[in-house]
This record gives sequence, structure tokens and C-alpha cells, in this order.
Amino acid sequence: MSNTIFPGSTLGIIGINRNGVAMIAAAKKAGFNVGVYVDRSQPDITKMADFTIDGAYNDKQKLTEFGEACDAIIYQTPNIDSTVIRFLGQYAAIPQGINGLEIVQDRLMERAFLDQININIAPYVTVIGLDDVYQSIDSIGYPALLKPIQRGIGEQSMMIKRQSDITRAADFIDTGTYLLESWIDHTAEYTLTAACANGEVEIFPLAQLEYNEDRQLISVASPAEVADDMLQEMHRIIKSVADSLQYTGVFSVNFYVTSTGALYVKNIELGLTSIANVYDNTTNVDQYEQQLRASVGMPLHVIRQLQTALLMIIRNYQSVAIRRQWLLKNNWKFRFFNSDTDTADPAGILGFVWVTGDTDLDALRNQVDDTEVWNKTLPNSGSDNEEQEK
Repeated sequence: MSNTIFPGSTLGIIGINRNGVAMIAAAKKAGFNVGVYVDRSQPDITKMADFTIDGAYNDKQKLTEFGEACDAIIYQTPNIDSTVIRFLGQYAAIPQGINGLEIVQDRLMERAFLDQININIAPYVTVIGLDDVYQSIDSIGYPALLKPIQRGIGEQSMMIKRQSDITRAADFIDTGTYLLESWIDHTAEYTLTAACANGEVEIFPLAQLEYNEDRQLISVASPAEVADDMLQEMHRIIKSVADSLQYTGVFSVNFYVTSTGALYVKNIELGLTSIANVYDNTTNVDQYEQQLRASVGMPLHVIRQLQTALLMIIRNYQSVAIRRQWLLKNNWKFRFFNSDTDTADPAGILGFVWVTGDTDLDALRNQVDDTEVWNKTLPNSGSDNEEQEK
């Protein structure tokens, strides 16, 4: 970034979700004015901002108004088309850049990027119709994932477990190019989150993810323990991504680990994630402050581990059960989302709880299990795009 942005300047945020409240709060606390651009009214998220512009992402008049009112603009998630960010770059600084966004929004470009820097990924082919799927499935093998090349809000992947499933893909494949990718049978999933700016890279402690059978996130544990050589390889990978992506800010790399200890990169995520909220109560700096520091030209904060925690995802159907824990647990910290958008969906996210301790993750897991709050699950209603296979 060519220019430092000082307190009193206006920071714009676009592509906002439930994590936006914390991002706005971090910017306000540091003395910045905050403007938000949303494509639909979300007053429960944007009420702390100095101003909000509500308009379609193709509304050039409103985008121009937004860009001219800001000194710099960041995208909180990578779900905003890169052409929108490029347009806004005519009026305000774009600290995160556009190159990384264009890469991660295109699955084929992302895999080519990972291949180029010698990172292990699942085998894949490109397909444009059912005939291609039938011809390619033998080389990919079962099960396989069929995904649109372009990532976007609302899109999902389709699992192909046997040949008879391919016929169902006729309704899934519309127009354009798709990716047919081997499903990696894995025993564990991890996320490594980092911030990069001006050649600096600060890496958060490793997090381990737990999903239910419907691919809904249940918990995030940090710091996760893996063999030293695997952790070193994960750090090498995230530094290689940081060095080559031409991106400034917070990003994450998601990993699969197989039963034989093979390490695969699942994908790259730019911006702020629900997973990285685990660091709100485990490290001396969170993802929001690091994103802010990177965006306005400050040096990144050196990250230090303070305590161990499980970040548990609270869903609407668990609202009654969690109330008892609210009254009982002195090592649990809660955050509830004051939103009416997902209340009709029993599986919608109601909030987070950090179950904190000194060093023993197993003791924290046992404490959670004893409450039985997370023992019952509901089928995935498809409401949470953030949790779909990416």
C-alpha cells in the first residue's frame, strides 16, 4: 500500500457479514470513521458505522458515492466480485489489492496458483457437461466433488459417490465450466490463519475444526497439536502463499490430513472468518485488529498465545440448552448475534461460546460433552453458505 491511513480518515467496508460488527468496532476504537456498503439492509450489523450505503453491487452511482466518501476500502469476505473492487479502486485505496481476490474467486486459478508454488492439492479436472463427468470420473475416482469454477454467494458443491449419482448432476450443471475434484478421505481438518503486509507475515496458532455429518461447523480448537514436521510444512505453505499472492491483510489456508499423515491444501480464504474468531480469547491480538493494522499501514502485531480454547458454534435450536450454561460456567465467554435474519432456521447461527483453559484441550472437550448441548444435531438446512464445501 502506497499511503498510510491515519485516524480521522474514513475506512470503507464492503462484503460484510456477522463478523462485521467486530471489524467496525475495531476501526472505531482506533479512531477511524467507518462507512459500510451493503446490498440489503442489515441494521443489526451496520448500526455502529458512521454511514451506510444500501445498493446493488452493480449500481455504479451508489458505488461511486461510496468510493468518494472513503479514503480506503476493504472487503471483509471474498464474496464481492473483483470487478466491483476494481471499480471502487478508482476512488479510494484498496489495501488488500485485487490480484489475490481474482485468484481465490476462480477455483481453477486457485489450483493453478497452488500448483505453481508446489503445494499438494486434490486431483481435479475441468468439465462442462455430463459427458465430461462420465469420461473423467475414472481418473478422479469416487467419491468426487463437482463445483462451479466461480465461487460466489449461494453456490454449493455436489458429492458424487457412485456412477448413478452422475445423472443427478444434470440439474446441477447449468452453463459454464465446473471442477471435478477427488474427495480426500481425511481424519482431521485444520486452518492456519495469518496476516501479511509489506513483507511481514504473522501467523496465528493452528486451529483444528470439527464438523458434523452435514458439514456444519461445530467447534474450533486452538492451539491444535500436530507433529512438528507437519506444523513446519503448514507454516512453509502459508508463507509461500503470502509471498506469492500479492495480498495485504488476514487470510487463511485450510488443510486436510489423511489417516496416513498426508497433508493436502483444501483452499485459501481471504478476509475475516468465523473460524478465526477463536483468537478473540486465545491470543494477544485478534484477526480484526491485524486486518486493520495491515489495511492502514501499521506494522503487524506480534502474535502470542495466551490460553487454550474451544470455540463452540451455538445454533438456534440450542438456545434453551445454552441458557443453563450461561448461569453456570465461569470459564465460558459468550457472543450472541442480535439479528432476526436466521431465527426461523433452527440450524442458523445464534452465537459463539469460547470455552477457555490453560493447556488441556481434552479437558475442555470433556467439559463441553458433559453439558450435552452439542450432542443433538439437525440436518443442514443450507442456510449457512460459509460452511459449504469451498
